[in-house]
Amino acid sequence: MKRRVVVVCALSVVALAALSGTAVAATAEERATNVSVGNSTVDAATETLEITQELRLTPRRPGEITVALQYGTPDNLVELETTLPPDATVTATDGFSRGDGGYVWDGETADPSVTYRLPANRTRDRSGPRSDGEYLFADTGPWALVKIPQVGASWTWRGGDRVTAARQTTVAGEGVAGDRMAFLGAHTERRRTANGQTFRLVVPEHANLASSPGDIFDSVTDASERLRVGTPDDSVLMIAAPTTVEWSVFGLQTGESDFWVRASERVDSANNVWVHELVHTRQEYEQTAETQWFTEASASYYAALFTLQQGRVGFDAFSDRLRAGERQSVILSDPATWSNDAPYRKGALVAGDIDRRVRLASDGGTLQSVLRALNAREDGATAAEFRRIVARVSDESVAAATDRYTTTTDSPSMWSSQAHERAFDTAIARLIHEFPRNGSGQRVDGLYRNGTVGGDPVRLATGERLTLDATVTNDGTAAGTYDTRLLVSGVSVDRYRGTVDPGAQTTVPVAHTFGSPGNYTLSFGGARRSVVVRDPVAPTVVGLDAAPTDPTVGDTLTLTVTVRNGGPTIAVGNVTLGQNGTAVATERVVLEPGERGRLTFQRPVRASGTYRFTVANQTTSVTVRDGGATDSSLPVDGPGFGAVTAVVAVLVTLLSGRRVRGN
Repeated sequence: MKRRVVVVCALSVVALAALSGTAVAATAEERATNVSVGNSTVDAATETLEITQELRLTPRRPGEITVALQYGTPDNLVELETTLPPDATVTATDGFSRGDGGYVWDGETADPSVTYRLPANRTRDRSGPRSDGEYLFADTGPWALVKIPQVGASWTWRGGDRVTAARQTTVAGEGVAGDRMAFLGAHTERRRTANGQTFRLVVPEHANLASSPGDIFDSVTDASERLRVGTPDDSVLMIAAPTTVEWSVFGLQTGESDFWVRASERVDSANNVWVHELVHTRQEYEQTAETQWFTEASASYYAALFTLQQGRVGFDAFSDRLRAGERQSVILSDPATWSNDAPYRKGALVAGDIDRRVRLASDGGTLQSVLRALNAREDGATAAEFRRIVARVSDESVAAATDRYTTTTDSPSMWSSQAHERAFDTAIARLIHEFPRNGSGQRVDGLYRNGTVGGDPVRLATGERLTLDATVTNDGTAAGTYDTRLLVSGVSVDRYRGTVDPGAQTTVPVAHTFGSPGNYTLSFGGARRSVVVRDPVAPTVVGLDAAPTDPTVGDTLTLTVTVRNGGPTIAVGNVTLGQNGTAVATERVVLEPGERGRLTFQRPVRASGTYRFTVANQTTSVTVRDGGATDSSLPVDGPGFGAVTAVVAVLVTLLSGRRVRGN
């Protein structure tokens, strides 16, 4: 007599997310437990319970999506129960009814389904370096970047054919779904195959990439080739997140090989988030509190190192990125002592220091040797075990340094470019950015003046443009490519690109127009220049003299006006000569801060008499004697007086103004 066998299976999909900053690593696993009733053995033959989730946008309900969950049931299935995310709102069922712990299949409907609404927005709830926003996943209405919802299921079957589950996620309309995240909405998808992997780059319609798709593929595939740890995934899904959402992190990786990166992130940065997230896909070890730091530290370090090795940044940028860890007094093996970005700063520096020391102390060992050993463990490593791994791949001195920098507040110092070349056995570019000194190569132009300008800080008037002949010098042993942004008080206003051969120097004129008063810092690579911008002040008239002192009719009077700029910025204004209460001539003058100048007006006189001249608050009187001939039709103070001539001593004409240089 044949005994009936009923097998019970429970499937739970558990997402264990470690959300911790710039690049967030997460793990996920599916667990299945099979329980047989009786003494019979289950045959190797299987039937499939198909689980499909279709994700749908709900443009009229921003912040949530609709999920259609459908099961394809095999003939020998006896019972089926499904559990939904706790914040799901069921809107329709077919073949399912509400049970004590979830939704129970009626046993008859061939393809039962549950449709539910689910909040899509997910915000950050743990520490780590962050951007200005709060979102990890978001739905805007027209598009959504979401975490794929996890559902649980348990079932029983009869007979010898085992029932196993196969799950898939699809998107209604435009979109793409990976293993643990999905994008819903209009997009373009590009693919590249390299190193036995297929890399998929999804660029939403609303995303503006700061780096080209080709550069992103080049950087990520190169990093994948360099990183000889872990099992390379067959497919890697990369989503460029539109920056119209205020994301709380710069990038996020979850599941096996899915990650998103803000579209504004560049690959030519020592903080190359695209590479950072890729590194997370190759970390397969179990974290413990004492070695938790290494996950983000190694990703941050390799993002900087691989970008340096790709020639996308120079050693200065690489060094600056790691040197930030010198200033953090935290204990890496004790997360309770961390500031938000400890693993990304001190952790990255310590990871790099371990790499350098291992390379010098071993024959072919690197930090990747440590990472491979961690991946090979069946359980997590303590700080002591991490130390032993380092000792095994190098020597005790390196292990002692590792112990010091991970279990105390001590931090290593960033090494020099020469030390880097010795340890890494590679030629590198060392790009040095400098601004001109002593005013040479420092120019100003605008409404008021054109020419060189000295000083540090440089003093400008609003509306003036400052041009600095910056230099980029390559003090390294390999050609270097610079892609440097000009920052004004931390805000990027322009960018400059070029290549410099080893031992060579190039001049890069950088310029910016300052439209508002304020104190600014102009930054270009490692070069800094302070700039003080003020609205122009009015020149001060401090003297008015006339010559000759005893003129006769027919002479030419020379009226000399002395002006001064007592303010901290450019003085600009009109100087008007008045004669007997009537304005007869006007000149516009420009003075540097602290400068004095002289402005002269020349007036031929054709009639005798006493004349009173004024400029601002300065006054002088001149008596003209009758020298013989007179021309009463052209009195000196009359409206028909002949041509008025103004002469500026050593002047430069600038549009409507005149530049007066003092003596």
